[in-house]
Amino acid sequence: MRLIMNVLLPKQYRVSKIDIIIYTVVIIICVVAITLIITNQFLGDGIFHANKVQIATEEEMLKLRTEFDNMFENKFIGEVEGISKKDKEKDYVFTQYENKESMEGMYTFDVNIPEFNIQDENLDKINLEISQKYKQRVAELLNDSKTKTLYTLQYISYVENDILFLIIRSNLKEGTHAQQTSIDTFQYDLKARKEINLEELLEDLQYDKEQVQEKINQEIVKQEENSKNLQELGYGIYVRDSKSDIYKIENSNQFFIKNGKLYIVYSYGNDFLTSEMDFVIL
Repeated sequence: MRLIMNVLLPKQYRVSKIDIIIYTVVIIICVVAITLIITNQFLGDGIFHANKVQIATEEEMLKLRTEFDNMFENKFIGEVEGISKKDKEKDYVFTQYENKESMEGMYTFDVNIPEFNIQDENLDKINLEISQKYKQRVAELLNDSKTKTLYTLQYISYVENDILFLIIRSNLKEGTHAQQTSIDTFQYDLKARKEINLEELLEDLQYDKEQVQEKINQEIVKQEENSKNLQELGYGIYVRDSKSDIYKIENSNQFFIKNGKLYIVYSYGNDFLTSEMDFVIL
């Protein structure tokens, strides 16, 4: 007797179009997620955010401050394309006034006043301001100085990140008074054909404004504590006020980029009889 058994085989599973779409989307999401994780490991946290703000270390700060002190050579460095000069025979920034007068026991000058050589009405106004400010200072010192006076004015100008920078440093020493050092910086965006402020530069650099402000505050608080400690020890020093509005980004007018580093300068000699200044270098 033959036993016949009917075995039912499962029907072949057919994948629907909807399932295919779902599986495909899931796979793509997984691949993208893995790619982002790997990329983030190599490039850091700044992929989808503003560039991470890092303040220079103490060691870097000393090196960069020394470089700053030595860079004033009274000349323009770099190349500029597509910008018309007022005087084709001169550089984009040149020394328009020089005074190296000296009288023994009275005064010694080494003054080099720069001028922008670019066809731009705004820069013409700045040239006039620079010339009047520093020539007037020389005249005052010549006419009114009653003690031995040393006055130097130097500058450096160069192009970095398509921005033309001009940095002017002046030093004044009258008799037994403390030396006074002031810094003026000017920033001309060669692409936009206009001056730029610190907020605009931070945006171009993709730096988060709040992070930069926090770094400034931290550095100034540290310098405030140092200056108070030195004052308590009897040193005549300019004591910082970290709560002052001068440290707000919108009021920070002295700044420049050099070799990829952003310098924000607080030169107290611009308003007081001191050579002290603080740098926040990012």
